Amino acid sequence: MFSAVFLISTVSVAVGMTTTAHHGHHHPHNTHVHGHHTGPTHEPNVNESFLFHYDAASHTLVVKTQRHCYLYMLTADQQTSVHTTTGLHAIEKSIIDLIDTNSPTVAVTAQDLTTMSAGLSHFCKNIPALKLN
Repeated sequence: MFSAVFLISTVSVAVGMTTTAHHGHHHPHNTHVHGHHTGPTHEPNVNESFLFHYDAASHTLVVKTQRHCYLYMLTADQQTSVHTTTGLHAIEKSIIDLIDTNSPTVAVTAQDLTTMSAGLSHFCKNIPALKLN
């Protein structure tokens, strides 16, 4: 059984099987054009992270966020392309887009997750699992 973990970072991509993705926005403090200090902007601080895990036994790419574990079943073509950096990143971007657009999901029980793969069950331990496709 083959199991791999992928992490992606906006700063760097780790060589190997583990990457994380962090999406955050930081804006500098703004000052008035005439030199009067207006104080810091009060824009919301957006900070999300995605931890990816590919489970070859079930052909599932899983994305763990702070609140959920999203399961994405790979197509036959994706099962091949997931092994290349370009293909992996394209699939990861597609999954993040599905999450960001609140695509419909189906809840997966802990028992069903264990039936699919012990690796998936371990990766998503104590986090609600949702199937994206």
